[in-house]
Amino acid sequence: MDLPPITKSLRFRLSWITSAVVFGFGGLALGVVYLAVLDTVRGLTMTRQVVTGGQAVDVNGTTILIPQIEEQQIRTLESLVREFILNQVAWITVIVVIVLFVLSLVVGWFVAGRALRPLTRITAVAEEIEATDLTRRIGLNGPPDELTRMAGTFDAMLDRLDRSFRAQRELLAKTSHDLRTPLAVIRSNVEVALDDPAADVEDWRETGQLVSRATDQMGRMIEELLAVARLEVGEVVMVGLDLADVARSVTSDWAARLEAAGVTLELDAHAGVIEGDTATLDRAVGNLVENALRMSPRGSTIRIGTGTVDGWAYFAVADRGPGIDPAVVDGSADGRGLGLPIVREVARLHHGKLTSDSRTEGGAVLILWIPSGGPVSTTPLIDALPPVYRT
Repeated sequence: MDLPPITKSLRFRLSWITSAVVFGFGGLALGVVYLAVLDTVRGLTMTRQVVTGGQAVDVNGTTILIPQIEEQQIRTLESLVREFILNQVAWITVIVVIVLFVLSLVVGWFVAGRALRPLTRITAVAEEIEATDLTRRIGLNGPPDELTRMAGTFDAMLDRLDRSFRAQRELLAKTSHDLRTPLAVIRSNVEVALDDPAADVEDWRETGQLVSRATDQMGRMIEELLAVARLEVGEVVMVGLDLADVARSVTSDWAARLEAAGVTLELDAHAGVIEGDTATLDRAVGNLVENALRMSPRGSTIRIGTGTVDGWAYFAVADRGPGIDPAVVDGSADGRGLGLPIVREVARLHHGKLTSDSRTEGGAVLILWIPSGGPVSTTPLIDALPPVYRT
């Protein structure tokens, strides 16, 4: 037989538990009182005495004058008095137990409802939240009890999810926009070559070179997206690695392009051991170097450094370019290309952050912060880095 839905609720179970506890202790107290009364009544004795003017019955020291009465009648009276008192006490006990049971149910239901009211609010907010709208918050105020802490934890989780979804939506929008550009280049150049009846081998060669560069660009974008996707779904294994080794590898790969652009590279690599994915971190720091190279004028110097500060490992890239808007770095404003969105996504998936600041003598420094394994405080400021990155 199926029970009513209300009997399956947590409030119903809590009210029954409260009622059972109250009823149990109350019943035990009444039982003790009844046994005490029973012991007292059973100790009640009556004795016949002869006094001036007739007879008397002594009831536990109290003398009561009565007419002529036999000893057997006294015993009968004694028994009747006991039974009467015990019956009255028993009926009163039963009535009190019934009332106590009903009151315990009512009090248990009310107390459980009051205790679970914040939980009802949490449930209502959770039911209203959708993946496309994570702006709702519980905002539960009150004493720092278990439910208030749970509501605060739930709100913090929603904040993290909201940031994650925003980052993914931004990445998707950027990808859609940037992938259309090389596709448009390929389509337009191929159409021009096809529509030109006088196109010779050299024209087709130039078209092929343009198409090759566009497909290479698309290939790099897709590789970046696949790397982030693998990290997102947990298909990569986090291993212990040193950001200094990553910096040496990336700068070695970019050395030729930096030299061709007339830009000097200074590497200041100190140990920064973290748990991370080598492929995605290579991509992220490569994007930072590429961004610095694009912003740096010929003859300038790019400084790359790694190390640890206050439980954070960092990869810093400082250039002498025109600077960069911090809103573009943190994603609150649109930027150019997928480079920085990829870096932000890699930082988020490593529980880190991408920050930026201006240098006093011109240029900007972008810093990829990743926890180095121990307890961490808030993300350090640029002042925590060596002075060479600030000036």
